[in-house]
Amino acid sequence: MKKSGFTLPEVLGVLTVLALLALLITPVVSKTIKNNKQKLYNVQIETIEKAAHDYAIKNTDILPEEGNTSYLTLGEIKRSGLLPEEVRNPITKELFPDDLQIEITIENNQYVYKVVEQEEAGIKQ
Repeated sequence: MKKSGFTLPEVLGVLTVLALLALLITPVVSKTIKNNKQKLYNVQIETIEKAAHDYAIKNTDILPEEGNTSYLTLGEIKRSGLLPEEVRNPITKELFPDDLQIEITIENNQYVYKVVEQEEAGIKQ
Protein backbone atom coordinates (compact mmCIF):
# COMPACT_ATOMS: atom_id res chain seq x y z
CA MET A 1 0.00 0.00 0.00
CA LYS A 2 1.51 3.28 -1.20
CA LYS A 3 0.85 6.48 0.79
CA SER A 4 0.64 9.77 -1.04
CA GLY A 5 1.06 13.23 0.44
CA PHE A 6 3.74 15.48 1.79
CA THR A 7 6.08 14.80 4.62
CA LEU A 8 6.34 17.14 7.58
CA PRO A 9 9.76 18.53 6.51
CA GLU A 10 8.40 19.31 3.02
CA VAL A 11 5.40 21.19 4.45
CA LEU A 12 7.63 23.12 6.88
CA GLY A 13 10.00 23.99 4.04
CA VAL A 14 7.18 25.38 1.90
CA LEU A 15 5.77 27.35 4.84
CA THR A 16 9.20 28.79 5.58
CA VAL A 17 9.65 29.93 1.98
CA LEU A 18 6.17 31.50 1.96
CA ALA A 19 6.84 33.28 5.26
CA LEU A 20 10.11 34.70 3.91
CA LEU A 21 8.39 35.90 0.75
CA ALA A 22 5.67 37.58 2.81
CA LEU A 23 8.33 39.22 4.98
CA LEU A 24 10.09 40.63 1.92
CA ILE A 25 7.01 41.67 -0.05
CA THR A 26 4.91 43.28 2.72
CA PRO A 27 7.09 46.41 3.21
CA VAL A 28 7.30 47.00 -0.54
CA VAL A 29 3.54 46.76 -0.99
CA SER A 30 2.94 48.93 2.08
CA LYS A 31 5.31 51.63 0.78
CA THR A 32 3.69 51.55 -2.65
CA ILE A 33 0.22 52.00 -1.14
CA LYS A 34 1.44 54.90 1.03
CA ASN A 35 3.10 56.61 -1.97
CA ASN A 36 -0.04 56.22 -4.08
CA LYS A 37 -2.20 57.71 -1.32
CA GLN A 38 0.16 60.69 -1.13
CA LYS A 39 0.00 61.16 -4.91
CA LEU A 40 -3.80 61.01 -4.79
CA TYR A 41 -3.78 63.52 -1.93
CA ASN A 42 -1.67 65.89 -4.04
CA VAL A 43 -4.12 65.48 -6.93
CA GLN A 44 -7.04 66.28 -4.57
CA ILE A 45 -5.28 69.45 -3.39
CA GLU A 46 -4.61 70.50 -7.00
CA THR A 47 -8.27 69.87 -7.84
CA ILE A 48 -9.39 72.05 -4.93
CA GLU A 49 -6.98 74.81 -5.98
CA LYS A 50 -8.21 74.61 -9.60
CA ALA A 51 -11.81 74.83 -8.40
CA ALA A 52 -10.86 77.89 -6.31
CA HIS A 53 -9.39 79.45 -9.47
CA ASP A 54 -12.61 78.74 -11.38
CA TYR A 55 -14.67 80.16 -8.50
CA ALA A 56 -12.57 83.34 -8.46
CA ILE A 57 -13.05 83.82 -12.21
CA LYS A 58 -16.81 83.87 -11.65
CA ASN A 59 -16.57 85.97 -8.47
CA THR A 60 -13.86 88.54 -9.16
CA ASP A 61 -14.83 90.59 -6.12
CA ILE A 62 -13.03 88.09 -3.86
CA LEU A 63 -9.68 88.54 -5.61
CA PRO A 64 -7.14 90.46 -3.53
CA GLU A 65 -5.36 93.61 -4.54
CA GLU A 66 -1.57 93.73 -4.80
CA GLY A 67 0.03 93.05 -1.40
CA ASN A 68 -3.14 91.61 0.13
CA THR A 69 -4.41 88.09 0.68
CA SER A 70 -7.93 86.71 0.34
CA TYR A 71 -9.30 83.47 1.67
CA LEU A 72 -11.95 81.19 0.29
CA THR A 73 -13.42 78.13 1.99
CA LEU A 74 -13.99 74.71 0.53
CA GLY A 75 -17.65 75.02 1.52
CA GLU A 76 -18.10 78.07 -0.69
CA ILE A 77 -16.61 76.22 -3.64
CA LYS A 78 -18.85 73.18 -3.02
CA ARG A 79 -21.97 75.34 -2.79
CA SER A 80 -21.10 76.88 -6.15
CA GLY A 81 -21.21 73.41 -7.71
CA LEU A 82 -17.56 73.37 -8.78
CA LEU A 83 -16.74 70.43 -6.51
CA PRO A 84 -18.80 67.46 -5.34
CA GLU A 85 -20.26 67.60 -1.83
CA GLU A 86 -17.95 64.82 -0.63
CA VAL A 87 -14.27 65.53 -1.17
CA ARG A 88 -12.23 62.98 0.78
CA ASN A 89 -8.69 63.04 2.03
CA PRO A 90 -7.29 59.77 0.62
CA ILE A 91 -4.76 59.48 3.45
CA THR A 92 -7.21 59.72 6.36
CA LYS A 93 -10.32 58.68 4.38
CA GLU A 94 -12.17 61.54 6.07
CA LEU A 95 -13.97 64.36 4.30
CA PHE A 96 -12.04 67.56 3.84
CA PRO A 97 -13.77 70.06 6.16
CA ASP A 98 -15.95 72.77 4.65
CA ASP A 99 -13.91 75.36 6.54
CA LEU A 100 -10.71 74.31 4.76
CA GLN A 101 -9.21 77.57 3.54
CA ILE A 102 -7.71 78.37 0.18
CA GLU A 103 -5.36 81.34 0.21
CA ILE A 104 -5.38 83.67 -2.79
CA THR A 105 -2.34 85.90 -3.29
CA ILE A 106 -0.67 87.73 -6.14
CA GLU A 107 2.84 86.71 -7.19
CA ASN A 108 4.51 88.07 -10.34
CA ASN A 109 1.20 89.62 -11.46
CA GLN A 110 -0.59 86.26 -11.27
CA TYR A 111 -3.06 84.96 -8.73
CA VAL A 112 -1.80 81.99 -6.74
CA TYR A 113 -4.21 79.58 -5.05
CA LYS A 114 -2.92 77.46 -2.18
CA VAL A 115 -4.72 75.21 0.29
CA VAL A 116 -3.83 76.30 3.83
CA GLU A 117 -2.42 73.46 5.92
CA GLN A 118 -4.51 72.29 8.85
CA GLU A 119 -2.37 69.82 10.79
CA GLU A 120 -4.86 69.50 13.61
CA ALA A 121 -7.53 68.34 11.16
CA GLY A 122 -5.33 65.54 9.89
CA ILE A 123 -4.54 67.38 6.68
CA LYS A 124 -0.92 67.73 5.74
CA GLN A 125 0.66 69.06 2.63
